[in-house]
Amino acid sequence: MNLQKLSVGPERLNVHYYRAGQGEPLLYLHHMLGLTGFEPVLEELSARYDVIAPYAPGWGPAKDDLPCVDPGPLDLTLHNVDLLDALGVDAAHVVGVSIGAWMAAELAAIQSARVKKLVLINPLGLWLEDAPGEDPFAQHPGFPSRVQFSDPKLREELLLGERDKMDAHVEELLNLRASAKFLWPIPDTGVKRRLGRIKAPTLVVTSEHDKVVPAAHGPAWQSQIAGSTLAQLANAGHGVQLEQPAALATMVHGFLSTTH
Repeated sequence: MNLQKLSVGPERLNVHYYRAGQGEPLLYLHHMLGLTGFEPVLEELSARYDVIAPYAPGWGPAKDDLPCVDPGPLDLTLHNVDLLDALGVDAAHVVGVSIGAWMAAELAAIQSARVKKLVLINPLGLWLEDAPGEDPFAQHPGFPSRVQFSDPKLREELLLGERDKMDAHVEELLNLRASAKFLWPIPDTGVKRRLGRIKAPTLVVTSEHDKVVPAAHGPAWQSQIAGSTLAQLANAGHGVQLEQPAALATMVHGFLSTTH
């Protein structure tokens, strides 16, 4: 699957994105570690949906665009609206993982008409004093994302894989740099004040072995979004989209296909 590119918004920012499948449009907003290509979870979802998976400004091939967006939610939300406009998509299901779940929640709160149903997977953006989780930016620089997997060995297998190890490691660090712009030093984005504005049917998902977003964060998000439901994926860490792609896609489809 090849990356596509188009320019969006008044600043004509380039968006690098994957698009595949048929059916209702589904906007997929990625993890702190970006995308490792057209990932297996995207393959699974594209069997039933028209999947649109962009790199956010600052990640992957858009790494040089990080200064073009402010740390708050508005620029990223407008950027995603610009993308939907450019693609001619009036409204889409929106699935976000990790920092992408924060972006998805902001989109649903600020531009509610653009979001049909919302799935927030291991969402970042709230700060719980009694369940802070591991700091993803305070890890050993030689293997900075091991904490994001249920088993540290999975970083090498699922994130680095068959790619050139140095290139993959540099990209890993740059993606974490992009995440830090929005989440460091304390990952409290202020989204709690806006969650009550979300009108879309919402599923909040946590992972059994997530060290970054402990399970207590699930009920904290659910309690702020009227009518939302809560689920947990077994045998997965924060990087669930790489660890359990089939199970994640099945859960997403089960929610999206249910009448709410």
